Amino acid sequence: FSKLMAKGKGKKGKKAPKKDEEPDESTEKLFKLYKKKCTELQCSTSKALMAKFLDDDVEDIDKIHIWDEIGWQGVKALMESLKSVDYQHCISLRLWKTGCEDEGVRAIVDWLATNSTVRMLELLENKITPLGCDFISRVLAPECNSALTILKLDHNDIGSEGIMNLSKGLTMNKTLEELSLTYCNIEADGARAIFDFLIYTKSGLKKLNLTGNHLRNEGIRKVLRGVSCAKVLEEFHIADNQFDDKDEILQAFSFCMTRNKTLTHYDLRFNAIQDDGIKHLTEVLLEATHVWNVEVGEKVTQDILKEFKER
Repeated sequence: FSKLMAKGKGKKGKKAPKKDEEPDESTEKLFKLYKKKCTELQCSTSKALMAKFLDDDVEDIDKIHIWDEIGWQGVKALMESLKSVDYQHCISLRLWKTGCEDEGVRAIVDWLATNSTVRMLELLENKITPLGCDFISRVLAPECNSALTILKLDHNDIGSEGIMNLSKGLTMNKTLEELSLTYCNIEADGARAIFDFLIYTKSGLKKLNLTGNHLRNEGIRKVLRGVSCAKVLEEFHIADNQFDDKDEILQAFSFCMTRNKTLTHYDLRFNAIQDDGIKHLTEVLLEATHVWNVEVGEKVTQDILKEFKER
C-alpha cells in the first residue's frame, strides 16, 4: 500500500484535478478496499490485479483481466469493492479460469447494474451453470441500461437451459454487438431461444459464435431461420455442431445466404458437409455475391474445394 500512495495521489503522472474539481481517488480507494475485502472473505488477491495497482505507470485501471484461480470469493471481494467505490474507469472485465462459478457471476451482475463503462464481459471456463446465465440476463435486459457490447461465455457447461435463460435478456437487447458461446453444450432444444433473440428487429448483434455445440440438423435449421432475419448480423460461426448436408439443411443455408444481405462471413468447418454439399453452396454463392467468406472443412475432393474457393 505504501508504494501506491507514495507519490501524491498514488500514481506517476496522475493528472491534477481542475479548479473546484474534487480529485479522483477511486483507484486508491479500490486498492485499499479490495485488500480489506479479501481479508474478510479469507481469499487470496489476484496477482495480476495487484501488479497493476502497484505499477507506477498505471494511472487508472481500465482493463481488469484476471487468469489466476481466485475462486468465487475472490471475485466477490473485487466486485463488492468496485461497487462500493463506484469505480467508473473499467471498460473490460475478463476472467479466465478463475473459479468464478455462479456466486461470482451474481456479484459481477450486482456491480454491472450500477456501472456505465464496462463494454466487454468475458468469463472463460468458469464453471458457470444455467443459474449464472439467469443472473447475466438481468444485466442484458433493457431496463438495466448496461454498456455491454461484447459478451463471451465460452467453455461453460450452460447447456440449452442456459441459453434459454440468457435469451430472456437478449430478446430485447439493443446494445450487444458480439456474443460468443463456444463449447457450451447447447443442444437442439436450445435453438428456439437463439432464434428468439436473432429475430428482434432492434438487435445490434453483429457477430455470433456458436462453435462446438450440439445443435445438429434439427437445431441448425431453427437457428438459420433466425439468422436469415438478423438485420445487422455480419459474422456467424457454427463450426463443429454435428450437422450434415441433407437437402433440408442445404436449402436452409441457401435461403439464409440469399435473404440476409448483411451477413458476409459463415464458418461451417468441422461439420459433415461432403462434396455434393460444397457443390450446392458453390452455386448458391453465385447468387449471394455479398457473402465473401465461407469457411468449410478440408475433407472434400480437392478439385471441388478449389472450385469453391475460386467461386
